[in-house]
Amino acid sequence: MQELQVIDEQKINRIYELITTEEFTRESFEKDLLEATEKYKGYIATASTLKDDRKKRAELNNMVKSKNRIRIDTKNILSETATAWDDYARSIIKPFEDVVSAFDKSIKDIEEHQKALRLDTVKGYLANKAAEYMLDPRIFDEKALGYVKDGDFMADGVTLKKATMKSLDDMVTFEFQNQQEYEKAKAAISGQCAEYGMTDLPYLRMVQDLTLAEVLEQIKSDYLFQKQKDEAERVRREREQQLAEQRRKEQEQAQKASDAPQVDPETGEILDGGDLSQNQDKPIETAENSSKRYTQKLMLEIYFADDDEKNRFKKTLAQLGFKYMHNYIVKGYREVKPPLTQEKLEKQFKVEAE
Repeated sequence: MQELQVIDEQKINRIYELITTEEFTRESFEKDLLEATEKYKGYIATASTLKDDRKKRAELNNMVKSKNRIRIDTKNILSETATAWDDYARSIIKPFEDVVSAFDKSIKDIEEHQKALRLDTVKGYLANKAAEYMLDPRIFDEKALGYVKDGDFMADGVTLKKATMKSLDDMVTFEFQNQQEYEKAKAAISGQCAEYGMTDLPYLRMVQDLTLAEVLEQIKSDYLFQKQKDEAERVRREREQQLAEQRRKEQEQAQKASDAPQVDPETGEILDGGDLSQNQDKPIETAENSSKRYTQKLMLEIYFADDDEKNRFKKTLAQLGFKYMHNYIVKGYREVKPPLTQEKLEKQFKVEAE
């Protein structure tokens, strides 16, 4: 009772006077706790007594819960002396809780050790089985944790049951089949991408979430889309090239046209100021003109001082109804070099007239 030295015995006795009944007394509350505390103080579970120790742990935990329930109920009833009662009850219960806690820890230590041994057993079995299929055993580490329960082992706690081994065999076989299917899928995807000239990396990742048929369909869809896009781009480039070529030819033709000399259609003379004959007034053709009959012909030799004089002459002819290549023609046009003076021209006419 050394733990009760800090307790006010007078208050505790008063409380018991208030709460004591035929079923509940101070002795009934303290006796079994004190006895159990002394009995199990320093007790450590062992592997050989583990089964019984687990049952005993449950009984002791139930006792702790029962006493704490009495403590709480009494505290609620005796609100005016709640602190005194609570300190007292805790002082009685706490040593026993420490005993039970140590007892519980010893059991858990054994269980953790057994779990580690069982996990090593399961991993070792999986490693041997994985080696038969040339698989990396580490891929089963997480799943191995699901096979370390008591029900997965024989009574000795270290030997796997046949049912457990069958489950582990199926796990490895299933993983091997999955990897085989994955390799086949990778080969099919890579082959399809190579045929279409596409990279296979994004489609290999799709295998984790889609079936092979769905991935291949996606590859085909992407290929057709890209093909249409490339075709549209090719047509656009060709159209641009055609337009550029057309503009180039038009520019060349325009350049040639601007560089080509203008020639008078009547005389064959190269003109500096454009085709003046196109601006001449043209006689109006009538039915009478189209049926006209010519009975006379005159050959003239005319001299002009310059282009303006020549153009006035041609314009006058047009106003009089004479049209080039219609009712007159020009032959023998040439430039006079050196130029003739009026006197020389008149002398020349006299000589030719004689």
